[in-house]
Amino acid sequence: MKSNDFLLEIGCEELPADYLPVVFDTAVLAGAGVKWKEVFTFATPRRLVLRLTAVEPVVKKKERGPPVQVAFDAQGRPARAAEAFAQKHNLKVTQLTREQTPKGEVLFAEYDVPVAKILAETVPELIQGIHFPKTMRWDESGVRFARPIRWLIALYGPQVVPVVFGLLHAGRQTFPNRRLGAKPVAVLSASAYFSLLPKLKVQLLEGKREALRVKLEAAANKLRGRLPDETTEEFEWLLNTVTFLAEDPVVAVGSFRPEYLELPPEVLQTSMAKHLKLFSIRSATSGKLLPHFLAVLEGKPKNPAGVMANVDRIIEARFTDARFFYKEDTKTRLEAKVPQMERVSFHEKLGTVAERIPRLEKIAASVASMTGLSSEGISRVARLAKVDLVTQMVREFPALQGTIGGHYARHDGEPAEVAAAIAQQYWPRAAKDPVPTTPLAALISLADRVDALAGYFGVGLKPTGSADPYGLRRLALGLVRILIEPPKGVSFVGLSFDRLFDESIQSWGARITLDPKTLKKELRAFLRERFEWLATREAPGDRELVAAILAAGDDDLAGAWERLQLLRRLWAGSGDGKRKILEAAAKVADRTGRIVKSVKGLPLPDAVDPAILKEPEEKELWETWNRIAPQVKEQLERRQYEEATRIYSGLYPAVHAYFEKVFVMAEDEALRRNRLALLKQIHGSLAGAFADLGRLSLPGTLEN
Repeated sequence: MKSNDFLLEIGCEELPADYLPVVFDTAVLAGAGVKWKEVFTFATPRRLVLRLTAVEPVVKKKERGPPVQVAFDAQGRPARAAEAFAQKHNLKVTQLTREQTPKGEVLFAEYDVPVAKILAETVPELIQGIHFPKTMRWDESGVRFARPIRWLIALYGPQVVPVVFGLLHAGRQTFPNRRLGAKPVAVLSASAYFSLLPKLKVQLLEGKREALRVKLEAAANKLRGRLPDETTEEFEWLLNTVTFLAEDPVVAVGSFRPEYLELPPEVLQTSMAKHLKLFSIRSATSGKLLPHFLAVLEGKPKNPAGVMANVDRIIEARFTDARFFYKEDTKTRLEAKVPQMERVSFHEKLGTVAERIPRLEKIAASVASMTGLSSEGISRVARLAKVDLVTQMVREFPALQGTIGGHYARHDGEPAEVAAAIAQQYWPRAAKDPVPTTPLAALISLADRVDALAGYFGVGLKPTGSADPYGLRRLALGLVRILIEPPKGVSFVGLSFDRLFDESIQSWGARITLDPKTLKKELRAFLRERFEWLATREAPGDRELVAAILAAGDDDLAGAWERLQLLRRLWAGSGDGKRKILEAAAKVADRTGRIVKSVKGLPLPDAVDPAILKEPEEKELWETWNRIAPQVKEQLERRQYEEATRIYSGLYPAVHAYFEKVFVMAEDEALRRNRLALLKQIHGSLAGAFADLGRLSLPGTLEN
């Protein structure tokens, strides 16, 4: 028997775009013994498709039977138990096998089951296991799915697999795109299904997304324009959405009245994307929004002009509303709207948005003070940053908070730096978004995140597992990105989050219910986790490097990032001996660190008593260390970590000789403590300011 492909098509009423794509958990098939070469999944709003290639025709089964002593009599003849067990599996008693178990020798039956039978039994469980935000019942069977299932195809090669789900029995009939009618079409085999799809005007997901992107780009080029920034999360969401919405996507061009271009471009773009699933177009030369848009339709309509005229009317109504909101909002200045923030709740446990104003100002000013930045404009930005929350435009387009405030600030004649800071206060909103580009914007964004994190964590609203209803992981990730990607000419190296969180926790006052020490510890760990995620996102192999850096301190994350970049360069090596220097320094840190850490909890003197030193090798190590320690300290204080590592690596010969000849854990307590104090000094110098290089896995590291 040869292997065949298996095809499952679930035909249903239109699924919402945000329910797609779906995940088929094929573990249930694998658990039943089904074996295949590759798995592919596809989706449209009307059909979910699973394809397994080269599925083996039989599933080998093995079932435990009765003990041998029960299955055979004293003369070794088969008893009824053996005969019944063999008959159950269509085997002869002589075909049964024996195996020794902890409870004695037992009979086993090994047999083959046609894979179609196994698939018929397990596919219903696979279908039921598809996860959707919401499910429904639609027939008397009581099974649940996101939308009513209207047909099922289950084919193993040309053979129909008798899958039953609810009241539906799988067959070989599929249905074309709705535009072609509702006449069923027979699918001859699993492999023939995909060659049939073009005739049905159905495109599945493989290659469809990129093909649609190419069509959109071509249409924009004809208008001498380009698509929106393709690196943003919003564009990715829109492209994914329209890809799933249409089985036979066609790109059409529409237009709106140029007078609407007087509105903030983000308003027009967001209205088209979020509400109407339309792509805005920007000029290929100036980057300004053009009075055109692209729509993705389900197949080529018989009357394209009529369809687009309907879209034009809808967009006209949307833009008319937006223009009304803009005119109403700009009748009064942002300053005049500040008192309204007292009626806007930040969170029921955390007070109003108005109460945040003095906290944001204080934290931003503290960041400026710690980093040597100007505090000019901080008070004004803190006062106006959140005012757009009370505008009609933001109520209609919540995703544009901050952006709208920036536009209104410019309309009011606020300084350009203030308007830019208001507009960029939420940057970055997502992992791929840009970070604030001005010092003032970075200050208010950092203050906003520090205040929010301290508040939410302080009342016990921290993320749990996959649940993060307040987007705190995104907030913390953005905070870390601002630290390591500061505006031009700005450095956040040296910024202490211990001090910032101390100030923030004090500012929250009685609203904080968690113990301040515990709260600060949780916040530090949370930021550290985001730092680690960011540092290893594209370089998972750097986990040791990240751990080594953070072991030397995680209060100053900007400084930690600076140290990490240097360590990465040294680790990669450049053919000029830097890797060897790093290895020598790592060996020193490894050996001294391991023995010091092994006596964790034992109080050791800070100073070494040279008079107690006994062996020549320990005297030599002390003299060498005493000579270079000031140099290492000076270079570390100047953040010249590479030079400090080079000097430190010179200890390796003395450290190697020391551990060859000196027994550190001597019986004499004074001698033992003095020796440990020396090793503690050596290890702690680099490990406490640059990186604990002993955490790196390097060849030739000294053994215990």
